[in-house]
Amino acid sequence: MSESLTQPDNIQNSLDEESLDLFWQFITERQKVWYRRVIEGRPSPWTDDEILQEYRFTNVYRELDPGTQYVIQNILEADASRQDKILNVMLYRLIGRLETHEHLGFQSRETFDAAEFEGKLKHRRDGLGETVFTGAYMVSGYNQMGSSDKVENVAALFGEITDDPEFFDDMLSTESLEGTYKLIRSQPGFGNFLSYQVLVDLLYPVDYYDGNSVLPFSPNDWSAPGPGAQKGLKQLVTEFNGFGRLDVMRWLRQNQQQEFERLDLDFPYLETEDKGGLELSLANIQNCLCEFYKYHKIRHSNGRARRCFRNTEARSHGELREMYERAPVISLPNSAD
Repeated sequence: MSESLTQPDNIQNSLDEESLDLFWQFITERQKVWYRRVIEGRPSPWTDDEILQEYRFTNVYRELDPGTQYVIQNILEADASRQDKILNVMLYRLIGRLETHEHLGFQSRETFDAAEFEGKLKHRRDGLGETVFTGAYMVSGYNQMGSSDKVENVAALFGEITDDPEFFDDMLSTESLEGTYKLIRSQPGFGNFLSYQVLVDLLYPVDYYDGNSVLPFSPNDWSAPGPGAQKGLKQLVTEFNGFGRLDVMRWLRQNQQQEFERLDLDFPYLETEDKGGLELSLANIQNCLCEFYKYHKIRHSNGRARRCFRNTEARSHGELREMYERAPVISLPNSAD
């Protein structure tokens, strides 16, 4: 492991055993849902867990989410500069809807025209009557751009970003992952959650760079737990005694295989190129903690998730297989059947 761990014994002794067991059981069953659906091609339901049947939870591996695959295949693999890929990832994640990014087309920093950009967004919203932005998460902070119209504010925001070439140069020259995160976080509209989503996107290995990423870092170097992940950690940790949230996340990442073995859980890992198990990254652990909080809340009757799963609205087995089979650096395991 490349990252160091502070006080591993203190961390382990401060974890609530019941909640810890539930965390590993939850992510194993969620990954088995994906495996049964995509690899084995079973019809729904893919689990006996009534919570997982009813509510929508993101994939254990973030890179399996269709929205992330859109970023990888249509932005990170594009024949374009690293600066332009940074711009388009930021744009896509702020808007949050791939259909809107497809409508806009891949944007170039040097030729970006805020007025033309605004016109395209308004045409999609007002002329075509289509939804422009996602409703999956809240985005705020760019109202300072001066308009009551969200489209106008976003166009003005990216006009300012593209007018600042030093931002992109600094993004590619920072010496730490945390420093890069702070640069993204400095832009209006990019709060803690959204900045980290952009950061993780820029760390995926792609064929365009021979298995390297846009930024010269690993997703295991550092992480910024968002609000949901912080709540998930509160369910696991009885007391933070001389260590922080990131230390706990690193403990979970480094001990995942031992924990699966301890609980006799057959976690269906994705495969590496040499057919080994692809361990969950620190970024994936962060995502799992957020989803675990939602699961824990429902299981203990402390609330409900905002989004229910609707099989009629889900992608078909064939669509998912086709998407994953053309995905760079993802190796699908073979079904044991």
